[in-house]
Amino acid sequence: MVVRIFQNRYFFNWLVGIVLAIGALASSGCNDKLSVVGNNLIGDTLQLTSVNSTDSMPFINATYPVINRISLSGSGYVFIGKSGTTEASSLSRLAVPDSAPVITKENFVSAKMLITPSTPYYAFGDTTGNQLSFKVFKVVKVWSTTATPDTITDDYIDKSKTLASYSGNIPLQDSASVISLDFDRDQIIEWFNLRKQYGNANDTLNYGIAFVPDINSNVIRRFASGSVGAMDSSRFATILVTYHRENTTDSTITLVSTYDGSYVKTTVPQDSSITIQGAAALNSNIELDVSSIPKGVAFHLAGLTLTLDPSKCFTGTTGIDSIVYATFVDSTSDNLVRPYYASRLKDGNGNFTNEYFFSSLNSAIEAMVRRTGKGTLRIQVQSSNYQNRMDKLVFFGSNAADTAKRPKISIVYSTRPKF
Repeated sequence: MVVRIFQNRYFFNWLVGIVLAIGALASSGCNDKLSVVGNNLIGDTLQLTSVNSTDSMPFINATYPVINRISLSGSGYVFIGKSGTTEASSLSRLAVPDSAPVITKENFVSAKMLITPSTPYYAFGDTTGNQLSFKVFKVVKVWSTTATPDTITDDYIDKSKTLASYSGNIPLQDSASVISLDFDRDQIIEWFNLRKQYGNANDTLNYGIAFVPDINSNVIRRFASGSVGAMDSSRFATILVTYHRENTTDSTITLVSTYDGSYVKTTVPQDSSITIQGAAALNSNIELDVSSIPKGVAFHLAGLTLTLDPSKCFTGTTGIDSIVYATFVDSTSDNLVRPYYASRLKDGNGNFTNEYFFSSLNSAIEAMVRRTGKGTLRIQVQSSNYQNRMDKLVFFGSNAADTAKRPKISIVYSTRPKF
């Protein structure tokens, strides 16, 4: 449980002062002779200590970005586009219905593929230019919902023929209309006739399509998709195939995506920055060494301050997130101790500063001290935004030139009485 009253770092510092003052009073009071009733009791030996990370007592050994590729299948969204060093492709498995007729070049009329921007809308990158450009190719190998950007290699996609393409500006608004693309006739004919010839066995011959951004894209857009466990009929890609039936009106049959997945790639910074980016699965580690704190003490307060470097941040249309997240895994038992949250601090006028404050790291610090005195905090985007945004936040690391902007640890602990 997060201790909410400590979310303001300045209140935290004030509270540290109060705790130390109370400790001082308790310590001075224990020199007075006890009453007749208690004069045989052992005197109070409580001692409060406040320590902060400094050059002489750093607590923080190193900071560095790490990446852990994840699957973004079934999350309710997919991403397509490219911006800077971040690129997002998506794969979609299209189901051809059992009622699919035999289609030839002569009775084929049209094939329109429809995709819909997400609501609420989201764009990452150059939202002024807002240029999205991608091509659609055939997938030629089986893939699953657990696939990651590392497992979807180039040989999964046949780029020798473009099945559909898009280049344009999608309005930055929730009411953006459905995008309609002309889809390749020969691919439709192949899918339909394979389905008619082999029935369900066609599932091993139709692996879906891939949406791959090209060099003309300077933005990444989010699109609506079906989510795992959802009861609605949301789909990412839908293809409406119209064909001519002899002696009657034209008919339309619909192909829908049965499952989709996004694969986001980005460059991992080779520095000591604390860099986090949600859908790209870019996190950062903070290696701590608190072995200078005695074992067996009681922890009252433990906080961590991170300072944002706005010049290196890249955010989407949602702006900078005011909450970041951290986890601590006890390496001796491989157990997650608990999650921790940091809030972006505000100044006296109510404006956001560049500092984010974790106010309650007591359990993580105590777990480290009880064992080796060392441990690693992993900083990442808060869990609720991990799969649906790709905003990149960069904080100053342990080697920042300006020492005042390096991450800082503040701890208050007490020694327990010895009887």
